[in-house]
Amino acid sequence: MKTTFIFLLSVVWFTLSAYAIDPKTLEIGAQAPDFKLSGTDGKTYSLASFSKAKVLVVVFTCNHCPTAQAYEDRIIRLTNDYKAQGVQVVAISTNDPSAVRLDELGYTDLSDTFEEMKIRYKDKKFNFPYLYDGSF
Repeated sequence: MKTTFIFLLSVVWFTLSAYAIDPKTLEIGAQAPDFKLSGTDGKTYSLASFSKAKVLVVVFTCNHCPTAQAYEDRIIRLTNDYKAQGVQVVAISTNDPSAVRLDELGYTDLSDTFEEMKIRYKDKKFNFPYLYDGSF
């Protein structure tokens, strides 16, 4: 039984590693990759949506994480403080809501579904686009 388990585990690992995504780290100064993501404000955004910004700040965040929640007000202030200087902030949640464990929800009022992101966006009065990239 032990050998069978190891064999099955090896098969599962091999299968998962065959499909794993190995993203390439961008070089300093490289062009940002394009994207097309839904925003909690009902709009669809791409990299071109932010072409007028002198600087684009991309924050990868989520709803359920206490640390991410602790930074929300700071991100709102950052957006206010630097908007006049041509800085655009965009937040992107890359979490797959089905990957959030129940024990991770003990410290939050919302999970990471797109519908719950809309609630967070409205309740916190985010002054930046909050985009969803959580379904793979």
